Amino acid sequence: MAGRGRIVGWVTAALLSALALVGVTRLRIDDDLRSLVRDARVDFRLLDEVARLFGAPDRDCIVRATATTGDLFDAEPFAELQAVVERLRGVAGVDEVRSIFDVRRQGAAGAVLPVIPRTAGGLDAAARDAARDRAAEHPLVAGHLLSADATSSLVLVRLVPDADRPPLLPEVIDRLEATLAAARQDSRHLRLELTGLPALREQAAAALRRDMLIFNSLGLTLAVVLSATVARSLRSTVVACLPPAVGALWALGFLGLVNAPVNILTSVVPSLALVVGTCDSIHFIEDMRRSARRGLDPLAASSGAVARVGRACGLTSLVTAIGFASLAAARIDAVRIFGATAAVGALASFLAVTLLTPLIASTGFCSGLRLGRSSRAAGRLAGALAALSVRHARPLVAVACVATLLLGLVGSGLDADNRVVDSLPRGAPAAAALAAVDRDFGGAMGVDVVVGWPEGVDWRDDTVLAALDGVHRVLAEAEGISRAISLSSIVSPLPERARRRLDAGHFSDLVAPDERIALVRARVADLGSRRLDAVYGRVDEGLATLQRAHPGWRFDLAGMSVVSARNIRQLVRDLGSSLLLEVAVIGGILAVAFRSPLAGIVSLIPNIFPLTVIGALIVATGRSLDPATVIVFNVCLGLAVDDTVHVLSALTRNRREGISIATAVRRAVAETGNAVVIGGLVLAVGFACVTASSVPSLAGFGVLACAAVAAATVAELVFLPALLVVTDEIVRRRRPLFRDGIFGAAPAGQPVDVGSSRRDGLSSSPVTA
Repeated sequence: MAGRGRIVGWVTAALLSALALVGVTRLRIDDDLRSLVRDARVDFRLLDEVARLFGAPDRDCIVRATATTGDLFDAEPFAELQAVVERLRGVAGVDEVRSIFDVRRQGAAGAVLPVIPRTAGGLDAAARDAARDRAAEHPLVAGHLLSADATSSLVLVRLVPDADRPPLLPEVIDRLEATLAAARQDSRHLRLELTGLPALREQAAAALRRDMLIFNSLGLTLAVVLSATVARSLRSTVVACLPPAVGALWALGFLGLVNAPVNILTSVVPSLALVVGTCDSIHFIEDMRRSARRGLDPLAASSGAVARVGRACGLTSLVTAIGFASLAAARIDAVRIFGATAAVGALASFLAVTLLTPLIASTGFCSGLRLGRSSRAAGRLAGALAALSVRHARPLVAVACVATLLLGLVGSGLDADNRVVDSLPRGAPAAAALAAVDRDFGGAMGVDVVVGWPEGVDWRDDTVLAALDGVHRVLAEAEGISRAISLSSIVSPLPERARRRLDAGHFSDLVAPDERIALVRARVADLGSRRLDAVYGRVDEGLATLQRAHPGWRFDLAGMSVVSARNIRQLVRDLGSSLLLEVAVIGGILAVAFRSPLAGIVSLIPNIFPLTVIGALIVATGRSLDPATVIVFNVCLGLAVDDTVHVLSALTRNRREGISIATAVRRAVAETGNAVVIGGLVLAVGFACVTASSVPSLAGFGVLACAAVAAATVAELVFLPALLVVTDEIVRRRRPLFRDGIFGAAPAGQPVDVGSSRRDGLSSSPVTA
């Protein structure tokens, strides 16, 4: 690289890095459930209509107050609970606070009275006992705001609009937690816990950010240390590690520049760029070391590495980018955004490695040919595995095909599932509070059924109440939904004359007479999206039956829990089904790139095998697919394709010399095997750190990623050589004159190395083209 070219390269790298840093400053964390599960085919107008008319329960934080002794209607817990409610009303970002003190009842003379009277001097023991009896019988209190034994109560804290999502959500949750912490100091008879979807989402996101920062930093540090230890050279470590890190920075900056939200999917893009870049960088440094051993200076060695390895790295990035771009066909918006940003991340990684590697090598830092040495142990292991693969090619091909098929059949039983608790740290107070609310109050998540009636029907008519009762029966029969409440629950026991005196304003959270709409609200526990999807399917069937029995009426199932349960499963299905398209596209590109359709077909098994290993492991451990674990498949495919391309590229160079396929495979593994083993080891160490995370979904990601790295390494060093050798043997036996970019007769004028084929234990006809 000439002096002027180096200046242009450094300036380009500096400008791209500065642009990336600008993008990093514009990053926005967006874990809003709507944006993650938004489906181009799903209309959110029903959710918006319910939120406009009746308020959005998904904006409700829940404070669970539990008496440490006696029940909540004892003097001390009762007074402390009143004080906590008043404190919560004063928190900035809170729109409304509802508790057992806000529920009203119909008096004997038709007056609307509070269930728990408010007096300046407080209630005596007899008044509190009477209030407890009334609360235990009130349909809006019993089982909804007060537990059956009156020891626990829920305080619903509705946030102002937009405060239930970033950037306002973390600030509001911090203020709520600070308020509860101060209340705990003054409350000796109450235990206070914060839960509810906004609080759970924020606590889960905070735990995920914290663990990802800690364990990714630890993993990266250990990977760098391991690389330096193996190479015994600071220079080679910098050359191998710095370009991928810069590529990850560029990928992260791109997210900010295009205003892409950082969520559980797109947060993986920098890591993906780092994985692909690390593998490519290790191949670069290994090629440079071979050149250095032949006496070349670092600049010439790096330039030669770009010429020899750069094509394979470019092809790897192109294949990976096109594979991710295929996600554009997904239904979920977040999946399409992930596919586009991941494709750009792969290209950014390639650009950083190919641009910075020769630039760093051309500096005085790398003078004196001190690029370290290759790991002899890794090289010997790769060579031994390749020799074993070539020597026992036929049985290993059978093992590869059968194992891939059987593991695929085992993994075919995978289903998508997602629970809120899996995103919370083990033993976290929020997880314990969620379990307690699920147990005592039916769940922290809500589900709504919208009932609409035609003109001419009054909201207090028996027909409306009967329709609402029908919805109650449907929900009860669905098994999984509880604590249903509606206008019917309150006014059905009243006589007709009392109903006619009712004011709709007192039931504004359940009926909108002007819109001719009433609401049935219920709760669901954190059962997982798979079970909830089945429950909601049964509800849909029951509502369809009601619809047929009430022409002109409407019965619509709504609620964010409904949309999320269904679309989270669709999100996982999109990511999973896209793998098949990615594998097919990758095989086609490899066939064109190496001028060998057979190579595209043969490469499918070593690329699919690691995916089947992960699927079978998930089934064996009793887990299901969720957004965190399904991403491992994409990372694994990128890693497997990277190694496959480098091996096939080295094989193509050696086949041009006219030697046998077996010898060419040995030489190709000799060139690339060290990088494959070291790259796999470095990545495995990095992913292994994540398994110590307290967040189950993140720890599961680390376990599966380690398994993916191990399976990909075995596939490239054991299965791929055997598949190449056996395929060439079949082609040469059945079509002696066939020749493509890899398989078949040797090029014209090049004699076949028959002796090497025989030494490798394979029959080969002495054919010359």
